[in-house]
Amino acid sequence: MKHILKSSFAVIAFTLLGAAAQAQTYADYNKRELIWQVLDQSRANDYVPVFFNIHFKDKEGQKAVQSHIDWYKTTHVDFVNVKYEYFPEIQAVSSTKDWKKIKPFAPETWEEQLNVVRQLKRELGDEALIIPTVFSPLRVLIQTAGSQLSSDREGRRHFVELIKQDPEAIKPALEAVTQSLLYYIREARKAGADGFYISSQGDDLEEFGNGVFAEIIKPYDIQLTQLASEIAPFNILHICESGGHFTESTFNDYADYPGSVVNPPLHNWKGKGLTLKEISKFFGRPALGGLNNRSKALKEGDLEALKAEADEILKDAPANFIFGADDSLFNDVDQETLRKLVDYIHTWRQTHK
Repeated sequence: MKHILKSSFAVIAFTLLGAAAQAQTYADYNKRELIWQVLDQSRANDYVPVFFNIHFKDKEGQKAVQSHIDWYKTTHVDFVNVKYEYFPEIQAVSSTKDWKKIKPFAPETWEEQLNVVRQLKRELGDEALIIPTVFSPLRVLIQTAGSQLSSDREGRRHFVELIKQDPEAIKPALEAVTQSLLYYIREARKAGADGFYISSQGDDLEEFGNGVFAEIIKPYDIQLTQLASEIAPFNILHICESGGHFTESTFNDYADYPGSVVNPPLHNWKGKGLTLKEISKFFGRPALGGLNNRSKALKEGDLEALKAEADEILKDAPANFIFGADDSLFNDVDQETLRKLVDYIHTWRQTHK
């Protein structure tokens, strides 16, 4: 079940770092080096990297670039996640016959996103990894069909039910969307991306956890992680809950997805869930997560309560992992409070020995 495609880039990186690790302090490393050390599972990472993200208000041009820079510098997170949503032209779908309307997107469709990646690479690429988000073919297909926002739960449910009526009918549409996303991954890598945060959706109990995901959706979904692992050194598999819940059975469908790190829906299990250690062992790679992104302390900006939550997570965390959340945080999260929490986590394993 642990089919991991390990990139030669990562192997070379932490082989070179390993020889010097004992002679250096963390002040000597930039964040790129510290992330590579997490992938070296031959030793625990004393420095705990942190990743949190939000959906930025500004989504185009220099404003989008600056939003990413400000978030990275203010919060002290350890890599740059290019959270740049793509909103495709709507191809109205009202029946299963309409799926055939959806065609691959024109190459110029991606140019705005690619420019954001290029500029962030120029601004921050020497010190931090540049990791764009890539949404799943399923999500982009549903957006293209007319449900544009993640918050549009009713619209999404409508299209989920339409897909369930005739799952085979969506294959040409999924193929078209997948080819467009594969194009974007290749071009983003050329533009400077060090890897990708690839979101997978659909195998929770409330949507397609009945075989439709594994038989219809997954073959297109997994193509993104396979290509990313072939061409880039650092890739995160984000298993998005989409408002639903998982069991160990539905979770099994993700076991053969490649990638460097896995970001699971830790707080969205039906029944007893898996711990970070169990998830890391299950996938055979470092995990990213721990914090509930809907945490009351996070919403209220209660730093002491957040530190207490972090203490509990870190006490039982795997030897190699990245501290984070199940998913993106509230857009209005207090960034100064978050920075203090991130700084606390970074040195936790040195201060709590």
